[in-house]
Amino acid sequence: MDAALSPAPVVLPDPRLVTTVADLGEQLHRLRLAASRPAPTDNPLTLRELAVLTGLPHTTLGNAESGRVLPRVEVVYRVAKACGVPPEQLSWWTQARNRAAGQKRRKVHATAPLPRPSPADDGDALTVRGSSAADEEPVTPEQLLQELGGVGVERAAEQLSTRHPESVAVFLGQLHPGLVANVLATMDPVIATGHLSRLQPDHVAACLNEMSPMAVARLLALRPVADAAGYLSLMRPDNATAALLTMPTDALGQRLAHLNFDLARQIVHGMPAPQRMALLTGSPLPEAVFAEILFSVSLPETITFLATAPTTTAARALTVLSADLAAGLLNALHPPRAAKLLSAMPAEQATARLMQMTGEQAAVLLGLLPLRTVGAILAHLPLPTAARLLAWVPADRREPVLQHTRAERAVEIRWHTQRRSYQLWLRRLHAGVAQGEPPTLAEMAAPESPPPLNLTTPRD
Repeated sequence: MDAALSPAPVVLPDPRLVTTVADLGEQLHRLRLAASRPAPTDNPLTLRELAVLTGLPHTTLGNAESGRVLPRVEVVYRVAKACGVPPEQLSWWTQARNRAAGQKRRKVHATAPLPRPSPADDGDALTVRGSSAADEEPVTPEQLLQELGGVGVERAAEQLSTRHPESVAVFLGQLHPGLVANVLATMDPVIATGHLSRLQPDHVAACLNEMSPMAVARLLALRPVADAAGYLSLMRPDNATAALLTMPTDALGQRLAHLNFDLARQIVHGMPAPQRMALLTGSPLPEAVFAEILFSVSLPETITFLATAPTTTAARALTVLSADLAAGLLNALHPPRAAKLLSAMPAEQATARLMQMTGEQAAVLLGLLPLRTVGAILAHLPLPTAARLLAWVPADRREPVLQHTRAERAVEIRWHTQRRSYQLWLRRLHAGVAQGEPPTLAEMAAPESPPPLNLTTPRD
């Protein structure tokens, strides 16, 4: 590719490089330009939008980026938080500010500091009606209504974007939700989200109910996950479902985990099957929602998922299902895959699922499981059951399994296999089942199991 056509590299902010006020201004400028945006095609975050997000005066933010004025610690903190800096890195920015403040002598740089962007550069209007939006004195809703009376929605949205955020919040809080929805949908999403955050939750939900699903998804993508889930829970279920289904799968999964189960279930059943399956391998979901997704797809799709998903994800899916249902699904998989999934489960979970299989089914898997896994399974069973399960382990593996079992438990199992009742049970086992379905290991190991036909059970 021609070098002239290559995109310019993005210079990411790094507060650890700050030693002077000029350095701090440059890094704050880079931080704003690198802030996440709702869509890849959106322009970088402007000073006007940042003023709405932080609630700080526009001129204060411009001075902080100029490299000529040392901003307060609170200013740096609020800017970093609004630009999406992870919580664990916020202290890097306040420490950078304090390093700059600690410079007793600040020399003027040989080169001019990074200038503030002009309105032609990124759309920032540094002054509106002689002052910035956040610099203005608050006005009453009646004054705003008088100013905006008779203007169209687009013009109203443009004017409200430049007014004091608290004044706008009070004004919007007194309007009909449908009108607020039209105004906010016309604004830049970052500014609109800032205004939404100052409204009462019920009013926010009523406004979102009046918007298109795409507009709702775009706004809620800019809110913290828990806040977005709270608004969705207050919306009409059909509207919330439609909005969530327009989100990318990862964003949908993050918010789904915070919703009440009834709404989450409705959303799950409104998804196309491929999207449901993609959710299973995405963000962690509550067990009830995870199981609901599994139950909502066809059996062949579930088996395909278990066969192809990452091992830990597929194993988790089997642990949220009942033991007997999970055992049936394991039996539908190729034995090596089923054994791999059992090995990835906690021992007590693997034990419960193995015990719901017939002896023949379990014997295949016991021959494939690592010796240490089989030993751990035996340690989680009552002694008689552990001894009987050992009978299904291939003969050449029994002693190695016991060597990988806790020493005291291995001694107990060896002792139990010499008892007469156990030997009679083995005769019944080897005789096979004359008719009906083969019993599961749990049924064969039950203490109340009837004695074999034509046999009497002598005392031990």
